Amino acid sequence: MLKGSMIFTEASAHFVRLCANKPIHFIVSTLIVSSVFYLTIFDHYISKVNNASYNSLTFYHAPGNANSSQWNIVANDTEFNFLNEPSSDSPVSHYIVTPLIFRAHSKNVPLPANTTSLLSGSDRHERFFISNISSVAVPPETFENVDGDIFKLRPSNRLGRYYEYFKSMASIIKNAAAGAEPLDLIMVALAYAAMLFSVIQLFYEIRRAGSKFWLAFGSLLSSVIAFLFAIIICTEIFGIDLPLASMSEGIPFLVAAVGFRHKIAYTVPIMNAIRKNPRSNIADTMSKVVLTTTASPLIKEEVLAAIIAGTVAIFSSNLTGLYNFCILIAVLMITDLFITFTFYSAIISLKAQINTVHRQIELREALEEEGVSTDVATSVAVANTDGNQKQLFEHNGSIWVFKIVLILGFLCLHLFALGTSWLYDDLSDFSASTSLFSYSSSEYLTHSLADKVPIGNNGTLITVMPAKIYRRITLVTNLEDLLFDFISRISLAIRDPYVSKFLFMVAGVSSAINVYLLNVARNHLFIEAQSSMSSKKVEQSENVSSTKSENSRPLSVEKKATKNEKSTKPHTFSHSKSRKVVSDSVDSSTNSADNVKDHEIVEDSSEDESVRPLDELVEIMKAGKVSEELNDAEVCELATRGKMPLYALEKHLGDTTRAVVVRRKAIAKLANAPVLTSGRVPWKDYNYDRVFGACCENVIGYIPLPLGIAGPLIIDGVPYHIPMATAEGCLVASTMRGCKALNAGGGVETELTSDGMTRGPCVRFPSLSRAGTAKRWLDSEEGQKSVKEAFNSTSRFARLQHARTALAGTLLFIRFKTTTGDAMGMNMISKGVEYALKYMQEKCGFDDMDVVSLSGNYCTDKKPAAINWIEGRGKSVVAAATVPADVVKKVLKSDVDALVKLNIDKNLVGSAMAGSIGGNNAQAANLVTAVYLATGQDPAQNVESSSCITLMEKLPNGDLSISVSMPSIEVGTIGGGTILEAQAAMLELLGVRGPNQKHPGANARQLAKIVASAVLAAELSLCSALAAGHLVRAHMQHNRNSNLKSGAVKKIAPTPATADGVVKKDDVKRLKQGSKICIKS
Repeated sequence: MLKGSMIFTEASAHFVRLCANKPIHFIVSTLIVSSVFYLTIFDHYISKVNNASYNSLTFYHAPGNANSSQWNIVANDTEFNFLNEPSSDSPVSHYIVTPLIFRAHSKNVPLPANTTSLLSGSDRHERFFISNISSVAVPPETFENVDGDIFKLRPSNRLGRYYEYFKSMASIIKNAAAGAEPLDLIMVALAYAAMLFSVIQLFYEIRRAGSKFWLAFGSLLSSVIAFLFAIIICTEIFGIDLPLASMSEGIPFLVAAVGFRHKIAYTVPIMNAIRKNPRSNIADTMSKVVLTTTASPLIKEEVLAAIIAGTVAIFSSNLTGLYNFCILIAVLMITDLFITFTFYSAIISLKAQINTVHRQIELREALEEEGVSTDVATSVAVANTDGNQKQLFEHNGSIWVFKIVLILGFLCLHLFALGTSWLYDDLSDFSASTSLFSYSSSEYLTHSLADKVPIGNNGTLITVMPAKIYRRITLVTNLEDLLFDFISRISLAIRDPYVSKFLFMVAGVSSAINVYLLNVARNHLFIEAQSSMSSKKVEQSENVSSTKSENSRPLSVEKKATKNEKSTKPHTFSHSKSRKVVSDSVDSSTNSADNVKDHEIVEDSSEDESVRPLDELVEIMKAGKVSEELNDAEVCELATRGKMPLYALEKHLGDTTRAVVVRRKAIAKLANAPVLTSGRVPWKDYNYDRVFGACCENVIGYIPLPLGIAGPLIIDGVPYHIPMATAEGCLVASTMRGCKALNAGGGVETELTSDGMTRGPCVRFPSLSRAGTAKRWLDSEEGQKSVKEAFNSTSRFARLQHARTALAGTLLFIRFKTTTGDAMGMNMISKGVEYALKYMQEKCGFDDMDVVSLSGNYCTDKKPAAINWIEGRGKSVVAAATVPADVVKKVLKSDVDALVKLNIDKNLVGSAMAGSIGGNNAQAANLVTAVYLATGQDPAQNVESSSCITLMEKLPNGDLSISVSMPSIEVGTIGGGTILEAQAAMLELLGVRGPNQKHPGANARQLAKIVASAVLAAELSLCSALAAGHLVRAHMQHNRNSNLKSGAVKKIAPTPATADGVVKKDDVKRLKQGSKICIKS
């Protein structure tokens, strides 16, 4: 049994992978097959109704006085032929009655007047056209009323039939309800309510999984398709009769009982897995989840339901209705299982690919709003997703317009087809009006017609023909005629056997070509990106190998060979040669710990390349052929001679890495700094494409910083490993100890109290009164609303919260505070502020306002300010924890009372004596800067981000309560340095890389909480060290333990730290060996 289950599970995973790899193929194919099944089912059921509805009805009244209750329907042709047999004395009177329905669209328009052949009905809009069988008069094409309005016969397949459809449906429901038991009606109503609730629950749960509409719609559509498949199998293969009435009553119970829980359980794990691994292949991820998580329970559930339904069918074979319905359920379970693993899986894959594209677009747009160049933003966005899926769809406004037009056009054509299609044969219009017959009691004519027909000597026959529709001629009806004529001609062409086959073939070929082109485009983009990356890697590896081989030769030999060949060697302009000559001359194997070999500066090798005359080089530069025809030495010559700006090297060379190499050579010459040609300032193996236009200009390399990890630290129940880039020894180790102590007390609890980046422009007015008027307007509700609308129109992410004002003479300072999503948001908010001020000048009557500066230091950015400390800037976070007293003693080697007293004396009183603003802490700036450098934040903003007040108190149970309040943590997870690969990797380590798709801004807020929690750990550890007197020893141990050339380690004399001054031998030994924890324990 287990082996069989595994076979089905593996087969399901295989189907899922196949469909996920080719989603468009399977979706289109399934929809085509489903359409054929739909038409087959429609034809199956409608043909039965047509056969019952299209025949005319004949009634007979025996000789005698007219009595409406004496009209009896003629049951069959034999009876009709007997009654209609001619008699020589007095034949049976036979009349043809055609119900006419007049539509005027207004009660004020009179209908055609009654005549001998046109009788009024019980309904104002109805008339009866009566003619004798001998004359067989046909109703005329037009009727005219007293006002001269023309009523023209409309073909029954017209849009006006909708009223009849709804009217007939309401009548059927009313009649069915009138003959049913109240309990049955209640149960059916409850079943439909439960079915509706199941559908609503499906949309709600799928929305929580990350899809607002389409996955839920796809789930519903897949269930409908499975239902169509099940009906076809039951009716066409098993020959089971499934009456519409039975299904209309049974389907709600089935949906309410089975529901869509299995679809939700199938979708949520897949979407979560794709969201957690955005860079992995979607098909592989789906197949893995299906194989390990979803397939087995789904198969068991569906197969078990099918077995139960089949068993009930076997034991209820005598009850035809129940038997047929149970067979339908069993088949439906199997078809639904199949459709889920194929069609629905393809929909999930397609939705995941669309989400991938949306993530790329949102990230790219957010980066562009932060000032990152389009090329860099696109590169970063693509790198954050799976290369196999990128650019499958293009985000374009015209695409949405096309989709809307296509959907509306389809709906309109379908609605028109319902009125004009050759598939639907006028059921409502051909059915006799409900005013003619009384179906509820017995089949006889009503008084409206019976009293108007004379009774012959041998009785009277009345044949009621299908109804005809007459509509008043208007512009709409004329347009409808034109449209109907056009569609009718198309319909005739399509029904032609040769044309229809040709069109079907063209449609199939068109679908195949479109699918092929979509996949070719996707594969082409993927291969292009892969080849680009591969070429870069190959080029770099060739440069490195060629450099090593050149450097392995003696310098004198290389120079000799170069001098001998210089006169005869032609110019070569390959990138490999250029980079080879200027690559690092110090081999990595010769570098010491300081990246220098005995402080040697290796000689510049640029003389190995020949340089043509300057005039010739300038002409080549003007021709725009620098990258193709000039070697690095020649480009360097242009730069050093002032013919080419150093900042323009990337533009001229088209290669950021080559630009870095050339710039190093040029600056080495200009600044007489040969150190730049050595390996002491690294430049290799770095993606400068992300730097150019985003992070730095005039790039000559990068500065490596040691990167440490502190933690794990439990923050709001989740453990985090905190990256710290720092050159200060003991900082990471101290934070580690703080994390250990905090975790022992249950971790850190955080609360974000505010979120809003600020920008404070300064504007000037010609007079104080005008400045006051502007201030009052901005402070008013109208002013806030106008400025918000203007500001919010500049960005998809930034949303203005409020604008606070302050007046100084004729200068008005406006502090805009906005949410910026997951970006830190300085560039984003600056753009919005600029437009808002322009809007005030042009639209709000402040054309005399002069913008002094977009930043008037009222923000306040990168400067300590009381306004940031009071109102906050960026993210305002409070982090708190409780540390048990025994942990304080064992881990921190201190006690609660000493820590509380130290915090008051140092962090509160000491900072107050110094007049510090936001400096009521021990070392918040250390942690903020280290985490900022590691995660790509702006390190200069540690000025305000480090504003922190540390509070400690002793709880009644003796434990330590500690908290840090940081009102100005300015962080972001997109833009700035976060696009660099190493920094982005650290954000990924924390689980906050890029924008949060589900809750915009959540990643940046979480990063702020992590920063505050890390500060809390460092504050706790440092204050404990100060209270215990261990600070100097710790720093001597970690900051001065550098390796000497002899390899000896400095000896550190142990100092007593305990109350009795006794130091254990083990502690001294640990300190000598280099403790992993700052403080002696």
